[in-house]
Amino acid sequence: MSAPQSESKFSFEKRWHPELKRFGHVQVSTFFLEHYHHLQPYPLTYEEAMFIIHLMQYKWGADAPFPAYATLAERMHISVKTARRLAASIQRKKYLVRKFRTGQTNVFEFGALMEALASAARNPDILKKSPLSKKAASGK
Repeated sequence: MSAPQSESKFSFEKRWHPELKRFGHVQVSTFFLEHYHHLQPYPLTYEEAMFIIHLMQYKWGADAPFPAYATLAERMHISVKTARRLAASIQRKKYLVRKFRTGQTNVFEFGALMEALASAARNPDILKKSPLSKKAASGK
């Protein structure tokens, strides 16, 4: 029988600090972290990548997240105007679709970003750029 998750050497508590667990955490693809700036045809900036990570705080399953711009801005310590600009920039790159809803927050769909990442993950030229990607490609 394996050790409970909290006792695993890979547990959140071992990677960060036990006190931080109660605040939650966001699951982020290592491939995304390593290659957001290599996406084709439009690489993401680090600000756009951070915006996406903050959006992921509100993606709890298959449904698209729908946080308010004010919430994202507060968490990122930026203005609401800057949060809107980041979303618009990612949308111009065709990685994000904002569905406007009257009297409610926008829905942020980034299926196109996931497809772009999956396509990049199959690209041998992209895989050559990272030791961790090489490791995953070899199946080790």
